[in-house]
Parts: sequence; C-alpha cells; structure tokens
Amino acid sequence: MSVSIRPIASADETAIRTLLGRIAIFEPHEIRVAEELVAESLAGSPDYVIHVAEDPDLPAGGAAARVVGYVCYGHNPVTDALHDLYWIAVDPAMQGRGVGRALLAHAEQRVREAGGRGVVIDTSSRLEYAPARALYERSGYRRVADIADYYKPGDALFIYMKQV
Repeated sequence: MSVSIRPIASADETAIRTLLGRIAIFEPHEIRVAEELVAESLAGSPDYVIHVAEDPDLPAGGAAARVVGYVCYGHNPVTDALHDLYWIAVDPAMQGRGVGRALLAHAEQRVREAGGRGVVIDTSSRLEYAPARALYERSGYRRVADIADYYKPGDALFIYMKQV
C-alpha cells in the first residue's frame, strides 16, 4: 500500500478525531490528550509536530477524508537532541498494511533532518498494545526501561529508544 505523508492541515482535525474514536484500545482520557496535542500543533506550537498519512486511492471528498493515520512527535526540551514520539495512530481498517511503519520512518527521518540523535517512545504494557510494541521492536527500538503500575495497577510503562 502506498500512502503519502504530509504536515497536518486544519481540515484534518475532524478526520483525526474520528480516527481516534475508531481505535478501540484508546481510553477516553487518552483521546482527550491526543486531541489537545492536535489543537496545539494546529495553533502553531513548535512542541508538537504532526504529519498525516493519506491514501490517495480512497474516494475523493477532501484530503481529510483520505486520512488513514498520523504521527505526533517533538523535541524533548530537557535534552540536547532527543525527540519523543507522542502518538502514532492508524485507522483499524488500514492496520497491518505498513502505514504505521511508514509514519514511524517518516518521523525518524524528520528527527534526523532536525539534528536529533534519537527517538523515545512511552507505551503501555497492556496486551492491546502488543502490536504497537512489535512495530517498535521490528523498527529497531530497544526497550530501555519499565515502570510497574505506572498507568494503573497492572499497567506498566514501557520506554523504547532508538538512535537515529
């Protein structure tokens, strides 16, 4: 599958909100945070860089109608050149087709171009997040830390990192 990846536009906000609502593993409070970061990015914040993936083969109806995923990342200001990957989300109907990998590779390339030296990803230990963790590991990320009961009892924080 080929997707095109481009910077977020204001017309994408509704499509991203819809996409987030379709991903069953995201809890309501997680979706609120993701929507806040989208709003911050669209308002011009340099802290949250967002790129969307769109499938040019989907029916027309505006570019936002073709949004099949997005990635949000940014420089961690307490580091010299590490970037955090805050969100990566792919429409459930498009998962397993390389969209997530393309978004991750795109973010890594942009981090390299900005002089970044690595990407850090925080994620949940929940079983539902196993496919995301597998993507990170296949993409060369190492799990560098675990914090038990971080999100809630029984849900650890797993921290992944990759030098770019």
